[in-house]
Amino acid sequence: MKTLRVFSLVFLVAFLPSLGCRRGDTGPAPATSNDAGETSEADAESMPPTEPDPTEATAPSASQPPSASIRNPNDGMLENGVPLPLEAPGLRFNPKNDPAARYGTEEMVAALMRAAAVVDEELGGLPVIISDLSYEGGGPIPRHGSHQSGRDVDVLFYQLDHDGQPIESVGAFFDPEGVGIDFKELDDPSDDVMLTLDMPRTWRFVQALIEDPDANLQSIFVVEHIRTLLLRYARSANVDAATVTRFAQMTCQPEYPHDDHFHFRFYCSIEDIAAGCRDSKPEYPWRRRALREAGTESLPLLPKRPQSKSKTVSHAEARERAGELDPEVERWLDLRQAWIKKPHPGRKFCR
Repeated sequence: MKTLRVFSLVFLVAFLPSLGCRRGDTGPAPATSNDAGETSEADAESMPPTEPDPTEATAPSASQPPSASIRNPNDGMLENGVPLPLEAPGLRFNPKNDPAARYGTEEMVAALMRAAAVVDEELGGLPVIISDLSYEGGGPIPRHGSHQSGRDVDVLFYQLDHDGQPIESVGAFFDPEGVGIDFKELDDPSDDVMLTLDMPRTWRFVQALIEDPDANLQSIFVVEHIRTLLLRYARSANVDAATVTRFAQMTCQPEYPHDDHFHFRFYCSIEDIAAGCRDSKPEYPWRRRALREAGTESLPLLPKRPQSKSKTVSHAEARERAGELDPEVERWLDLRQAWIKKPHPGRKFCR
């Protein structure tokens, strides 16, 4: 089964989600969340997808009522949620995921579409694979601690095969050299596929989001060594210094390392603040300046309600689901120990 990716291993390491299904096991696998409200891409792939409506694979309609993100990212609602198209220029919603979890604010969905189109127009290649956003009405979503109010989204890294050609992205985690493996069947080494991080396309997508004045990107959750690789690439490519600085400020590694995908979080729109939208930290100087110019200020987070928690699974349960693993999988799990622990980088905006 193609859903048996290396990212299915993440809960085996520490504070991580479950393994997903093995060969012959088609049931969904719940998982724990972490302090950033994010979990492994394996969890979304293990969900039995509902039948998508191809008529919904369109851009946000200008005639529909405006969306509204309500309350906190980890305890909230979404009014008039906008569906991310199943396909659009340069992007594809993850076909292994439940299409019911592809709703967001109109601002976030439009920003993702614009960024994907920039990469497609400038660099070509294969579409970026976008995974869970939120449910149409927001609220708790299995295997995620956040994604509740339409302002969080998981995006896979662009990837290359062993010949340096674009390959459809999977949730394989990448090492400090930008190398990963799609293990497919976890007990069968014969179907392993070597991968490398597609730095130009991955960076260009992130850059487009950062530089988009209407996106209001707040945070990028990603493992420290991929942050380092992207910074190195951006500086070598002579990217505008202000963009590089902003990327450096807003990238942090939380408890779940995010070595297999990005988790992007977007700020409340000015209109949504008036409707009760509440941002988590940090609030950068440029954000405070924009709020002052708009004559408003951010609202404090509300206490998280018990009903906002999503279903989780224990480490022991996840390991039992894994069953037999081939030695190369075990070796990569051992290797991953070097970077899974949340670092304390000393940067101002990383808690």
